Amino acid sequence: MLTILAKLTPPAVVKVVELPDLPDHGDIVDWIDDHGDAAEPEELRRQVEALANEAVAIQSVRPAARILQFQPFPTDTLPEPMRGFVVAGAKAMGCDTSYFALPMLTSVAAAIGNTRRIQLKRGWTEPAILWTAIVGDSGTMKSPALELVLQPLRDRQRKALTKYTERMTIYRDDLLRYERDLASWKRSKAGGDPPDKPEQPVADRYWCDDPTIEALAVLLLHQWRGLVMVRDELAGWIGGFDRYSQGKGGDVAR
Repeated sequence: MLTILAKLTPPAVVKVVELPDLPDHGDIVDWIDDHGDAAEPEELRRQVEALANEAVAIQSVRPAARILQFQPFPTDTLPEPMRGFVVAGAKAMGCDTSYFALPMLTSVAAAIGNTRRIQLKRGWTEPAILWTAIVGDSGTMKSPALELVLQPLRDRQRKALTKYTERMTIYRDDLLRYERDLASWKRSKAGGDPPDKPEQPVADRYWCDDPTIEALAVLLLHQWRGLVMVRDELAGWIGGFDRYSQGKGGDVAR
């Protein structure tokens, strides 16, 4: 109770008034019967206030605000070569090691993706999904550190998209031959099975930056392993929620 009263502004002053000459288990009703007339509340109030003025106040110290002490990222818990990269990268850029460690952990978790799950107990498994955010003042090298960590991921996706372009060129040629063979098969009326339609290639994706929920669902449909969503600014990510549904969509919940 004292803690609650201490949070008031200004803090409440608490005193315990010992009413004199009370019988055993007596209370203020007994005191009124012995020391005053219930028909004279102002006189009773004066007497109680006089007793309260003489009583010593209980010190109710306002609880100090909890100050979160900065704790450096525990780089010693990282395996090599991650630990060496994080420490060396932060030293080279002059930034905190968490600027490297957090996006790296998320990238590694996405690389594991749906290939592994941790079974905490029977019926309870958790996938390798990590949400991390770097919080720091402007100009403290957040974005450069993020880009350096994500460079291998971006290189891998660039190579994958190059291969996809090559596969699409072959696919278009195969599709033209298929349409030609299909038209010939229909004209011949010779029976038999129609030609097999070529399967359209799918681009391998490893990261995305600003998809809608609907677009993300399509991406994940073809990327069973999972992928990383990267936003350079948290404000842009949060501000984009439900932007196509006048605030009535399901982005926030999802």
